[in-house]
Amino acid sequence: MDIQRQGIRRNHYRRYALAGGAFIGVALLAWAAVAMVNRAPVADAELLWNAEVRRGEFIHEVSAAGTLVALEIRTVTTRTDGVVERVLVLPGQPVHPQDVLVELSSNSLGGELQRARSELKAAQADSRLQRAKADDEYLNQQVTVAGYEAEYTSSQIESEAKQKLSASHAVSDVDVRNSAIKAEQQRRRFEAARSQLERIPQTRELQDAAAAARLEQRGFDVERLEQQIADLQVRAGFAGVVQTVDAEAGMRLAVGTQVARIVNPDNLIARVKVSERDAALIQLAQPARLEMGRETLTGKVIRVEPTVQDRLVTVDVSLDGIGHQGLRPDLSVTARIEISRIAETLVVNRPAALRDDQTSINLFRLARGGGRAERVAVRIGRISPREIEITAGLKEGDRVILADMSEWAEESEIRIR
Repeated sequence: MDIQRQGIRRNHYRRYALAGGAFIGVALLAWAAVAMVNRAPVADAELLWNAEVRRGEFIHEVSAAGTLVALEIRTVTTRTDGVVERVLVLPGQPVHPQDVLVELSSNSLGGELQRARSELKAAQADSRLQRAKADDEYLNQQVTVAGYEAEYTSSQIESEAKQKLSASHAVSDVDVRNSAIKAEQQRRRFEAARSQLERIPQTRELQDAAAAARLEQRGFDVERLEQQIADLQVRAGFAGVVQTVDAEAGMRLAVGTQVARIVNPDNLIARVKVSERDAALIQLAQPARLEMGRETLTGKVIRVEPTVQDRLVTVDVSLDGIGHQGLRPDLSVTARIEISRIAETLVVNRPAALRDDQTSINLFRLARGGGRAERVAVRIGRISPREIEITAGLKEGDRVILADMSEWAEESEIRIR
């Protein structure tokens, strides 16, 4: 009987040990499950870039995109109607003021010019004829005045003689009166002819002025048609580089039609579009860096447009120096306009997800060793396209992740693999 009881006790102990082990295993599994659920998520280190918070100078800049613009632009237009015979230039070609860009032809201008020249010659001949007639008229009038003067003098002498003879009753009173009347008539005729002679120079002056005006008009017609024929060769009129050519052979062009645009590539500015919020910070003469591909130039703000279009403000920036090789109008440019410089502050590279209107942002700060990162709230001061100013939440030497972390925005900590 004693042997049977010891075996029973051993079986009870074994069951208790198994039950306890099972309980502990379940507890460990539960703890592991909870730990797995609460474990920080993992991010791929190759997709995350980071930067160190440093203390130093901060340049507050405004970035804006735009193009290079030529200040000196000439639009070449036609001054006469015509059909395009030849186009002698291509875009990008340098030209001088007298260079011919386009040759036109006109079927009517040649005939009109010949007719105008004939009318001018006829008017010149008519003017000479009128002057000759006026000279003859003047001479004839002089002869007439001289004749009337002689007749008047003779009649006056005869009248005076008869008046003396009437005192001795040698002639009758009727003869005396008739001779006096005749003398008076001759006097009036002489004075009228003399008045006509005196007015001839004034009349001739007016006739000459009218003839000169007709000749001048005929001359203007000839010059106008000659100029129109000369204008069939459309010249540049401006030294520069051809930007566009708008004419093709065979086209019929009316007066004032644009055929080309010429620009001076040595006088360029950058014209950029700045957001209306940033435009409030921009003032004249502020320095700027201009980036055009691999080339970087300096300049300064020379104009800020007072109006806003599509929430953008146009800003013009000069280019320092002259003769920039390879620059041309419409070349894309990015201007970084310097607003201010802070000598010493906390600075870090700009995070990818940061907007210009934000004053705070959540960033993940790397732990020592770089295996983990915790989320911290960071207050932001001034914002530039490449860097931001830190006013609270970070200290010098901290490293923060700059990549877009919106996927882990609700996580307080992440693991980096």
